[in-house]
Amino acid sequence: MKRIIMLLFVVMSLGITANAQEGVKFEELTFKEALAKAKAENKLVFMDCYTSWCAPCKRMLNTVFVTKEAGDFFNPRFVSVKYDMEKGEGIELAKQFSVKSFPTFFIFRPDGSIQHKIGGAGSLKSFIAWVERGLNEETSFDYLNKQYDKGAITKDQLLTYYWVLICAGEQAKANKILEELKKQVVDSDKLKADYWFLIEGTSYGSADFNFILNNFSKLKESVGLEKLDKYLAENYNKTINEAIQKKTVKDENGMKKLFSQISKEWASCSWTPDKRLQNKLKLLEACAAQDSKRIISCMDSGLNKQENTKWNFDLWVILSALDFVNVSGEKVDNAKVLALETRINGYFASSESMKKRLEPYFEKFR
Repeated sequence: MKRIIMLLFVVMSLGITANAQEGVKFEELTFKEALAKAKAENKLVFMDCYTSWCAPCKRMLNTVFVTKEAGDFFNPRFVSVKYDMEKGEGIELAKQFSVKSFPTFFIFRPDGSIQHKIGGAGSLKSFIAWVERGLNEETSFDYLNKQYDKGAITKDQLLTYYWVLICAGEQAKANKILEELKKQVVDSDKLKADYWFLIEGTSYGSADFNFILNNFSKLKESVGLEKLDKYLAENYNKTINEAIQKKTVKDENGMKKLFSQISKEWASCSWTPDKRLQNKLKLLEACAAQDSKRIISCMDSGLNKQENTKWNFDLWVILSALDFVNVSGEKVDNAKVLALETRINGYFASSESMKKRLEPYFEKFR
């Protein structure tokens, strides 16, 4: 038995050693020695700046750099070294290159000048993409810095520069570049996938929101339906939620106008929202009309867990619709309303605190 255990230990050790040999070969060299070796071998220097307490640093070393794919990419191109920024030579290197966050990675030319910088950890695929950007001189950190300082940077380069700065961890500079980029962007740029990030955070009713509606078909081709679905669903859900809860629209006439506006928008761009959102728009219309029976019907659909996987997110919005029940001449059977309370309580059978939160909504129907 002891021999078997020992044999397994040896096999595992050999496997770990083999795997390490297949990964990125980090050499025990001083920075000066690494530069000299890179010059002799016509390579660049890849430097990993880490600390002993940095979890993302360990993740990169233990899960990314040890893979064969990483070794196949890095070893032919780089003399790779790593330094603890709080020990030995790393302390001076941290000062020399202003390393303030970890991990930070540099690509150096053999003359010691920085070609590229990357801040933070990532998957092997994404990290290699970041490094490849640095291997291309015209998309590298140093080149774009110089182009920008000379005032010779184009709009497309400014876009690339923004992402390079983000990847380098230069957030303050990236924010400045982003503001400059926004001033240069025209409508034809917004139709491109590369510029989608500039408008995907805009809100309902904004100029960019209307631009997206008016160019839905073109954006579907460039950006993709999945991203458009997400953007529109989030905006319409938020807008209708706030209207039903009387956060933005204060009267029934305003709700009617909003219902009409959204209905026209959906028809104009041929967008089909999911059942949950369709039902919520019907609920908005019913609340605007103070149609108690339709309100209860929409609430019933909205509380259907099978058709509405995000039902709990909408619970308080749906319950807000009770404010519009029995306020007109037409009355609804209170028993039907209280049946909804029983149903919801069933979802929270083990939570007395939730039941207490629900009680005020149904109090006037008891």
